[in-house]
Amino acid sequence: MPPTSAFSLVDGGPLCRLMRRLGWTHADGRLDYGRACLVFLGVTWLPLLAMAAVARLQSHQHLLIDWSVHTRLLIAIPLLLRADVSLHTRTRAVVERFVADRWAPGEMDRFDRIVEIAARRRDAAAPEIILLGVALIASELVVWNLGGMPFGARRVVMDRQLIAARWWYALVALPLFQFLVYRALWHWTIWVRLLWRVSRLHLRPIPTHPDLAGGLEFLSRPSTGFAWVVAALSAAQSGVWADQVLHAGVEVTALKTPALVLVVASLILAFGPLIAVAGQLWRCQFEGRDQYGALATDYTRQFHARWIEGRERDGLLGSADIQSLADLANSYNVIDRMRFLPFGARAFVAVAAAALLPMLPVALLGVPLPQLLLKLGGALIGKPG
Repeated sequence: MPPTSAFSLVDGGPLCRLMRRLGWTHADGRLDYGRACLVFLGVTWLPLLAMAAVARLQSHQHLLIDWSVHTRLLIAIPLLLRADVSLHTRTRAVVERFVADRWAPGEMDRFDRIVEIAARRRDAAAPEIILLGVALIASELVVWNLGGMPFGARRVVMDRQLIAARWWYALVALPLFQFLVYRALWHWTIWVRLLWRVSRLHLRPIPTHPDLAGGLEFLSRPSTGFAWVVAALSAAQSGVWADQVLHAGVEVTALKTPALVLVVASLILAFGPLIAVAGQLWRCQFEGRDQYGALATDYTRQFHARWIEGRERDGLLGSADIQSLADLANSYNVIDRMRFLPFGARAFVAVAAAALLPMLPVALLGVPLPQLLLKLGGALIGKPG
């Protein structure tokens, strides 16, 4: 087995081994993103495009665009592949730093076992085979409307001229998309489990660390990488909403609640696992306040006795005592501002933006084009709204 520091959340499993054999990965195990995108788009979207073009030529009719299909295949799949690249780099960097900085001194053997368990789950064939089976079954239920399940693309794929495209979408394109989604979520559950086990170790966060998370903010890096998965899910759902607005008469304002739910759920999914270390960070802050409070008491008493009560003035200018007092106060302020969740505003904004940006085109559907152009023109010339 590779050393613990070489662990990557996504560098394993049947699909990864297949892509490695086909030469779609780099020497370090990172996915060759460009080649993988071209292959997946060539297998999923291009055949549908060709079949739709042939159907249009044969029928001499205009075919409606199904935005949910295009967003899944043209946008969401590349985003999911990009998530693999990002999570590979970020999870490996987190494990390497945890080992190099020895955040759990005396328990690194336990940490090695935790990573080994995660690697075995990542490499197992059974989960991905099951997920592929679930994706196939779910796709058939959706495309063929079995069990009364709604299918947003029925107005297109139910056309007799598009029966070939419908079969391809049911058996190849949609199952591949769903499989990539389920695989990404499966990998994330492995990471969540790994973080939970790590939180059971006796970690040694540093209360005065400038990241305001005891030095453990680096644990949030994979959460930022997970933003690509969030963007993919948001794009796929936004495609469904676009179809509802354009073809089913749904008002854009009616989508505010589900959009808010999606954003909140994305943030919980990305950052919720970090709650596992909140207890250790709270304890670190509590102990830090006690320890540095005692140190501050001793130092300020001596400072007060020397410079105030003793009225000593020789050497006052240039004395290091005053700077040391300021440094001590800054250290205590750092402890007082510690966060119990090891992530910052930048990571939070990245995940929130990943959820919101794919919704922007849908939101613009609720604004008439002339009104939108007038607002844009007014903004360019500085006219107040």
